[in-house]
Amino acid sequence: MISYETALKTAKELKKNIDKCIEYDSAYMFTSKEDEGSIGGSGPCVILKDSGKAINQTYYYDTYKAEFIRAFSV
Repeated sequence: MISYETALKTAKELKKNIDKCIEYDSAYMFTSKEDEGSIGGSGPCVILKDSGKAINQTYYYDTYKAEFIRAFSV
């Protein structure tokens, strides 16, 4: 199980403009204001808690049962 700090560090390497985190039971999803209403582009960055692996949002929702925990500013 990785920490939030480790997940944030990994996400910032992949996505520079992070300003929000949505925590789920199995992952942290990092987003930005620029993602809202965007069609295409980089989109949210999902970091799995168990492995620290980065995956995309669609794969996460299709593969994991995402149980929302909280959302907060980064």
